[in-house]
Amino acid sequence: MIEDKFLPEGFKTLIGAEIDKETAEHLFSALCGEAETSVRLNRRKPTSEPLYAGMESVGWCKSGHYLPMRPNFTLNPLLHAGTFYVQDASSMIYEAITEAITGDTPVKACDLCAAPGGKTTAILNALPDKSVMLANEFIGSRANILKENLYKYGYPEIVVTNCDTGKLSAMRNYFDIVAVDAPCSGEGMMRKDETARSQWSEGLVRQCSTLQKEILANAVEMLAPGGYLIYSTCTFNTIENEDNAAWMADNFGMIPIDTGLTGQHGITGQVKGNIPCLRFMPGLTRGEGLFTVVFRKQEDSEAGSPLPKNKRKGKGNKERNEKINPEILNLAKSWINGDFGIFNHDGHLLALTPATADLLEAIPKGVRIISAGVEIGEIKGKDLIPSHQLALSTAMAHPFPEVGLTTEEALMYLSKDTINLPPDIPKGFVTATYRGYPLGFLKNLGTRSNNLYPSEYRIRVKVSESLTENINTIDYVGN
Repeated sequence: MIEDKFLPEGFKTLIGAEIDKETAEHLFSALCGEAETSVRLNRRKPTSEPLYAGMESVGWCKSGHYLPMRPNFTLNPLLHAGTFYVQDASSMIYEAITEAITGDTPVKACDLCAAPGGKTTAILNALPDKSVMLANEFIGSRANILKENLYKYGYPEIVVTNCDTGKLSAMRNYFDIVAVDAPCSGEGMMRKDETARSQWSEGLVRQCSTLQKEILANAVEMLAPGGYLIYSTCTFNTIENEDNAAWMADNFGMIPIDTGLTGQHGITGQVKGNIPCLRFMPGLTRGEGLFTVVFRKQEDSEAGSPLPKNKRKGKGNKERNEKINPEILNLAKSWINGDFGIFNHDGHLLALTPATADLLEAIPKGVRIISAGVEIGEIKGKDLIPSHQLALSTAMAHPFPEVGLTTEEALMYLSKDTINLPPDIPKGFVTATYRGYPLGFLKNLGTRSNNLYPSEYRIRVKVSESLTENINTIDYVGN
């Protein structure tokens, strides 16, 4: 617990002037307490047993669950298999909102500020199959974390980019859903992060508000007429929240959408203006806090940006497509299920559905693309080496022998240690699984095996007998 005196006085003064006294007292008290721990299940990798003992449902998200204590998630192989995502319960509202605004028809969605991937995967959980997703992150290191988390989640029709949102605004009227979980002053992080408390200032709040408007203006241009924009922050002040919502309505004619969730599960509404918003306030709702508003773009909208724009670059960003040896091509096709075209990009074979290929083609020149579709494998001489992404993809055809690992063996595998395979496993590539879920690949050489788990993803834990003896009771329900 942190002391109330460590909450910035300016923050308490600003919030105290904007919300009623009782709510403010609940908020300040909660921000000095302990954070909730929650996880959201991946509906495309369903589990038949509870992940953890004592799980409790999140009221606004059917795939979300609170945990009675925070375990060491790194030691649960099912996290690395992508069966669940660790996420604050407040942010899980993205799944409920996406489910409410989409039907059964596939859509084109974009998460403009996507790292580390929580809200992206929440949206994916609710999207109809065959929908496509563009997940963008401005900061390069965070974009790589985003890519890793999306690999684990396994959805095949995703393109990951690393750029300023202004470059993507040239994709005018392209997306049915655009999400903006904007960079903010981080007031919702104050009970978990001392930096969030020490760096807060009203100047930072106003600086963030300006940046948020720039990103929102780009989002409006990217949104197709009739499409939905979801805006959120993890702050509590009205400058970054209700004021920006009013700015959106006034400048772009965006239509506010009432989600109907206000008053349920402790969720409150707007504290300023008349645009329906959702406020998740610690002390009233179980979570770290979130502000969310949903808009719809008018069907006949030609909304442009009131902000100055940089000169846009043209379209036409194609993958470098080299010829593929027919035997390699047929092998690659046997490794994946679905309506995929196979493309050779610098020796890496990518599987793209027609919709993903169209999305890739629409991305403007100059945008850094760090992942597209499913990487099936890498050509090395006459061989095709399966990609780690393929192992985690829900589109993999399961063409390889599988070896089920115990908890200790799975943690050894994830640490990139040597795994001893049973004598009846044939030579060649083998899928390492845990409780039926793929973790990655091994190569059985007969006398030994090579662990093909990517070095950059390996867990920094040495598995000891004392550790594995206690995993079940400390962490999760499993073998």
